[in-house]
Amino acid sequence: MQTISVVIPSFNTERYLERCLDSVQRQSFRDLEILCIDDGSTDRTPEILRERAVSDDRIRIISLPENHGVPYARNLAIDEARGKYLYYMDSDDWIDPDYLEEMFVRAERTGQNVVINGNWYLEYDDPSKRRHCGRFGFVREQAGFYAPVIVQSNFFPTVWSRLYRLDYIREKGIRSPLLKGGVEDNYFTAMAEILQERSYIFNGPFYHYYQREGSLVRQPDAVFRHFENFRVFLDALHERGIPPQSARRFYTLDRLDVNTRERFEFLRKFFVDVEPDVRACPELYGALDAYMMMAFVSSPDYETFLSRFGRMPHLKFAARMLRETVFPTVCQILDDPRWVTD
Repeated sequence: MQTISVVIPSFNTERYLERCLDSVQRQSFRDLEILCIDDGSTDRTPEILRERAVSDDRIRIISLPENHGVPYARNLAIDEARGKYLYYMDSDDWIDPDYLEEMFVRAERTGQNVVINGNWYLEYDDPSKRRHCGRFGFVREQAGFYAPVIVQSNFFPTVWSRLYRLDYIREKGIRSPLLKGGVEDNYFTAMAEILQERSYIFNGPFYHYYQREGSLVRQPDAVFRHFENFRVFLDALHERGIPPQSARRFYTLDRLDVNTRERFEFLRKFFVDVEPDVRACPELYGALDAYMMMAFVSSPDYETFLSRFGRMPHLKFAARMLRETVFPTVCQILDDPRWVTD
């Protein structure tokens, strides 16, 4: 049995795949299963994988006859992986040579089911746009153990920044929801962390997160997909008997476009459902989240919503917050009647 199963779902990524595989095959930590899932590719992806497997017996290929999407491929890997630990990465990204070794050392030393590396770069075709992320908030310099609510409220929900103990994922029955839109990380990371007492976070080597035009997470409706994902997550918490207050805040709100009545109805129902949880545990939610909730709850129909807030309510809110006093606590916003009506 290999120690770490590195899972790489691939769909028509011939342009980037070799760079990704190079970074994994050259890891200082050698005891790897490199589980490559060809998700119905129609370009040279299958050929590249076969060529690599000939020269490296750590590479194992699972070929799917048609495209099912990243969540399906990742779930399949949970059943097929042979390692002690599970590590997911995207086929257009790459990692530093000692990335997996540092993750493994922390996992073994701490005995944690989930170990999180707080360092990564946003990578672009234009090198001048390269941006360092990760050293912010509660984990700027100090590695340590953090409760799920702290992790979920402060740290990005990226599956590739985590190393998971495979037995734990299987025992808890954690799977990615089969949703479209490239937001499956949110559910998986949150569920894996909430079902344990704590996670371990450190600042280690870098993951290189390539910002590819046309990727799912850069599509116009990606933000709306975050809410769909979070809705499924809240339902799963209820099914498991876990208090919703354990949930991460409302993810990214940038560029949210409420451009159809159907979206309005979906979001209004969502915010009506979560309002009791937000009021019960306001420290988990930011001021903008609270305002978004009030904007939808106080609008009985789509026409009223448009007349008050337009299709991008957070922009109007941001302008008003700049003109007025920034409220010191979420509770004040929740209790202030000025935000119930325009």
